Amino acid sequence: MKLKTKISLLTITIAISVSFFIILSIRGVFVGAFRGELEKRGISIAGNLSDRIANYILLKDYFQTSRAFSEVLSKERDVEYIFVTDQEGKIVAHTFENGTPHDILSWNPLDMMDLHVQLLDTEKGYIRDVGITLFKDTKSQLHLGIREDSLIQTLTRARYITYPVILLVILMGIVASFIFSRLLTEPLNRIIEFTKVLGRGEYGRKLELRSGDEIGYLARNINTLSMQLKSAMKKMEEAYAYTHLLQADKISSIGQISAGLAHELKNPMTTLKMMFQAFREQPDMTKEDAVIISDEIEKIDDILANFLKFVKQKGFHFSEVDLNELIARVLSLATFEIENSGIVVHEDFIDPLPAVNADRSLLEQVFLNLLLNAVQAMPEGGEIRITGKSDDRFVEVMISDQGEGIPEEIRPKIFDPFFTTKDGGTGLGLSIAYNIIKSHRGNLFFNSSNTRGTVFTVRLPKEGEHG
Repeated sequence: MKLKTKISLLTITIAISVSFFIILSIRGVFVGAFRGELEKRGISIAGNLSDRIANYILLKDYFQTSRAFSEVLSKERDVEYIFVTDQEGKIVAHTFENGTPHDILSWNPLDMMDLHVQLLDTEKGYIRDVGITLFKDTKSQLHLGIREDSLIQTLTRARYITYPVILLVILMGIVASFIFSRLLTEPLNRIIEFTKVLGRGEYGRKLELRSGDEIGYLARNINTLSMQLKSAMKKMEEAYAYTHLLQADKISSIGQISAGLAHELKNPMTTLKMMFQAFREQPDMTKEDAVIISDEIEKIDDILANFLKFVKQKGFHFSEVDLNELIARVLSLATFEIENSGIVVHEDFIDPLPAVNADRSLLEQVFLNLLLNAVQAMPEGGEIRITGKSDDRFVEVMISDQGEGIPEEIRPKIFDPFFTTKDGGTGLGLSIAYNIIKSHRGNLFFNSSNTRGTVFTVRLPKEGEHG
């Protein structure tokens, strides 16, 4: 059952129920009031008549008494009967056409009361018997029976008025229910249709529904939801596009790596091929030939090992790392290369560096690579300076050399895989270092001049800032 039908049925039911209970209560009040007035009227008629016939009863002039009864009956149409008793309680005058009923004196016994009204249920309907004592301490009584004919007639006329009113109220209730249900269900239907639009993914559209009630509030919230869904969908599309760009960049990088790998492997493989071709023609191998073959195989092994480190780094094992201790260990590992190159290393730390949350072995690999690069940048010797600083969120370690610097035209390629300016270099060291620092939510960058000196900076989040 639709909501519109439910509202109509409910409104009609309420209209009928309200009309019924109102009319029922009004009828009860009306009937009660009318019967009260009828009773007062009967008492008034009986009182006036008793005053009029009192002398007739004392004089036993029953003719005048009956005449007075007839006058009352002619004027008062609701009076059903009148009878009177003498001082001994004997009925001396009445208006019954077929004689008095045998038990009439028991209908409303006064029992020494001056006035009493008794409701009688007769064949002619309800009759109020009004009894009045004519003379105190005697059995002389006047009884007058008054019918409810006027009440019945009035109620009948009221029905002819109230029934059309009830039908009119019901009709108005039906009309009002249709109007009310339309006013309520029409905006709800529009909201339902709009939710279907959202269900089709048409986010960002607005429901044009202006209302100051709860339905208007619901419509405004739905519009807000529509805009939020549009924003969320846009972000998802951007993230999806970005993911595909990363995937494309990754594929491009793999292509570059593969091309670089093939290029790097080509020279030693060509040398080995030529050597083995020569062995076919002359099987004797000299010591020099064996050294060449061993060097070329070792070169291939180094290239492949570095390549595997780049494409498949080992799983990270984060722990608290003391940078001061780690740098000291890296300097110890590079002592032979530093001393043989005639290089002096200066550590300029005003305060000890704070700890970071990192993979110790990978971080050690990064600093060792940067330190060895600085050594190789100064073949004639020089100074390497290691400095550090920190703020509320990050720690920075700078490694500077006094080499010839990095030419401006190759700076954009410095972190590209397999790009190198060194004889026999694989070009993977800085790429691997860059990826490791990025995986730690840090950054690796450099500053260099065209003539002298380069500074590589490792920027890492402090221990509490790592995600």
